[in-house]
Amino acid sequence: MKNDMNIFGLTLAVLVAATSPSLVLADEQGEEAIEDLEKAAQDSAKGATSKAAKELEDAEKHLIKENKTRPYAEPLKQISGDAPKAEADRKAFRELKKAEKDAKKKVAGDAADEAKKALSDVKEKEKAP
Repeated sequence: MKNDMNIFGLTLAVLVAATSPSLVLADEQGEEAIEDLEKAAQDSAKGATSKAAKELEDAEKHLIKENKTRPYAEPLKQISGDAPKAEADRKAFRELKKAEKDAKKKVAGDAADEAKKALSDVKEKEKAP
């Protein structure tokens, strides 16, 4: 009985250790995406749309890596509010794409506003259960 408990404890420890690095990587990707979005919003507001476009692309790459590292399951039947992470993620990507287009078109004000909305959506996703 005691050996069974030791084996169980060891197995549990190995499982926790195996999943922890991917969770840390996902958290880092989320933080880097937030940093990139904050920079993009600031640079767009200053009129540096070329720099903002690059930062928006970087943010998108970080969000994609985060989603691959720590995917979340969506229910088969979508009901509003049913999958808050999924909903916030969709909104963030939608705003991110709009911001990228405006930054490339050199429409600084709109790019800044959309980058701020994407940032808000990413922060909402990070807090969601």
